[in-house]
Formats: sequence, C-alpha cells, structure tokens
Amino acid sequence: MPAEKPSALSPYTDAILAALQWQGARNDCGPFTVATVLNGLRNLRIEAVELARAMDKPVWRGPFPVVRRIPEWATFPWGIASVLRENGLRARWHFFGSRKLLRQSLDRGDVIMPVIGSWKPLWAHVMTMLAWDAGKKCWGFANTQTMDHTMYWLDDKTFTSQWRAMGNLLIEIKASDIIQL
Repeated sequence: MPAEKPSALSPYTDAILAALQWQGARNDCGPFTVATVLNGLRNLRIEAVELARAMDKPVWRGPFPVVRRIPEWATFPWGIASVLRENGLRARWHFFGSRKLLRQSLDRGDVIMPVIGSWKPLWAHVMTMLAWDAGKKCWGFANTQTMDHTMYWLDDKTFTSQWRAMGNLLIEIKASDIIQL
C-alpha cells in the first residue's frame, strides 16, 4: 500500500523482514513469528519448523508444566513469550491493548506482536507489527503467511476489528530490553 515512508516505523523493520520465514500451509504462525523475531533481533539461525516441534512439548517451570501450544495447531501467547524469554528477550503478553499503546510502542522502538482473528469462523493469527501509516490509515507487519520479505499492510478498520475479536491481545518486548543485549 504505502509508497512513501510510514508515520511510525520500527527500527528493526529491515532486520525482521530479512529474517521472515514463510509458514506455507502450516498452522504455525506463532513459532514462525518467534523464529523471525529471534533471528532478526539476535542474529540467530532458528528454523521455525524445528521450533514448532519443540514448542509442541510442554516445558517445566518448577513443579508445573507449561503447555506452550496445542501440537500442530495453536500457539498460546504465554508460549510465544516463554520462548522469547528463553532466548534472552524479556517478553510479556496481555489483553486489552489499545491503538494508542501500539503507536507509542512503535515510537519507542518496542517489538509488538498483536494477535488478530475471528470467532466465527474461528481463527487467529499473530504477526510482528512494524509500521503505522497515518495518511493511508494502515498498519504494516512482518507476516509469516507471505512468501516475500516485504511489509504486509492491513487497513486500520480491518485490523482493529480483528484485534478486538481477540481481546486486543498483544505480546511485546520493550526496546530497553532489546538494546541491553
């Protein structure tokens, strides 16, 4: 969509888009997004298919098992945050984010991964948000459902509706935690 420079652009846009891994027909946006972010920010070489297999297995946090995803189907937000933390990025997840928070996060240089979707029909998808274009009223993403390493644009109305359907769920890594690496 946008041809000129967006109003807000993540400082990690080039690195994350260069590291973008295509999920193909797999239902693995969570592991593919995590691998893309880790490879882009940490200069790692994580294969998303292998990460998906690893995330299929619960991990132990003290005496408690943590189920990070339903094997070969759905990844939980705490599963995404868990893998990011295991790799040195202090990620957190929460519901009830706002468009204002997204814009402020982009301005600060935070890495943000909103979860969008629908209840009828049931689907969800996570992408790394990289830009906001105020003139065109659209958000830019690294989308693991696209084969190329270019920005995927979603208009604000569609994004807001799909994000609201998922409780404005957001996984985020503060810029201050990335800079310290």
